[in-house]
Amino acid sequence: MATGTQQQQNQKTEQGSENQADRPGSSGQTDFEAKRRRQKLEPDSEEYGTELKYRHSANVGTGKLAKGLGYFSIGLGLMELLMPAQVGEMIGVSSRYRPFIPALGIREIAHGVAILSQQKPTEGVWSRVVGDGVDLAYLGAGFMGKENSKSRLTGATIAVLGVTALDVMCALALSNEDWGAAKNPTAPTTVGQSSARQPVTDETIVH
Repeated sequence: MATGTQQQQNQKTEQGSENQADRPGSSGQTDFEAKRRRQKLEPDSEEYGTELKYRHSANVGTGKLAKGLGYFSIGLGLMELLMPAQVGEMIGVSSRYRPFIPALGIREIAHGVAILSQQKPTEGVWSRVVGDGVDLAYLGAGFMGKENSKSRLTGATIAVLGVTALDVMCALALSNEDWGAAKNPTAPTTVGQSSARQPVTDETIVH
């Protein structure tokens, strides 16, 4: 009888230990999560008093498009700067018009650097729109030269018009989107989340 009673007590003690181990916070994990310092605060948190949690998918798409235009601008600019003769042949202008091509390339590179260096590259993309106008003016002048290929100039003009439409669309989207207090493409993704932000309180930041 004494042996049976002792075995029952041992079983109860083991079950109590297992229940204690399964309780949340028994290892101190919950206390640590509640007290740990939150490090990832957005740059504008002092102005808006909020902690950035998630990004809006529309802003992410516009940001990726702008970055793509920036890389495209740098690549095209390098080609115009380093291979003006080949570019001139491709667009159908004679050697009389080709000395201007490196200057166009430097301008393209400047646009690309401006876009990639800005967190929200609204001004950089709008500068590309202005640059597209310069390119169209250059091609228009090319049509006046009898020695130039009108068919190649027409193809180049259509290509520039297509890129111009893309630049204008991206620039308008950047001008209309809020990347500050409400949203920011450099934050984690919003996929599957219902809220974009949470207010910063004394519980989320421990000094």
